[in-house]
Amino acid sequence: MSITLNYKSGLLYLYWLMSGADGKKNFDPQDPEWKTMKLMSDVEDISEGDFNNFINSDLGSADEQLSNVLVILKSASHDQKVRALAWMDLVMIADGDIHNKEYELYSKVRLHFDIDEEEVKKEKLSLPSID
Repeated sequence: MSITLNYKSGLLYLYWLMSGADGKKNFDPQDPEWKTMKLMSDVEDISEGDFNNFINSDLGSADEQLSNVLVILKSASHDQKVRALAWMDLVMIADGDIHNKEYELYSKVRLHFDIDEEEVKKEKLSLPSID
C-alpha cells in the first residue's frame, strides 16, 4: 500500500511518531492519545480508511518517518505547520505525562521550521479537546 503524501498524511505521521515516542504505542479506544488522534481525524477530515491505509503501510523507521514529515510539511503553509504542531502538542500532553522523547520530537519539528512556541500554544487553544 502506498501513502499519499500531503498535509493529512503529515498529521498521521506526527501522531504515529508522537504516540510511540515514549515506547508505548496503544490502540485502546480509551487511551487519551488514541482519543486525540480520533478527534484530530474528525476535525481534519481524515477518514478511517485513510488512517487504516496509513497504519497498514510500511512506514519505515522512526528516522524515515520523521524525514517524511519534514518533507511533507516543507510544502505546507506556515499556518498548517503551526496547526500540525498544535495537534502534536495535544497528543504529547493527552495522557498527562510528557515523556522527554515526546518533547524532543516536538521540539525538533518546531525548531526545524523555526516556529515560535507561543504560536503553537495560541493555535492549540482553537482546537477541541478530548475532555
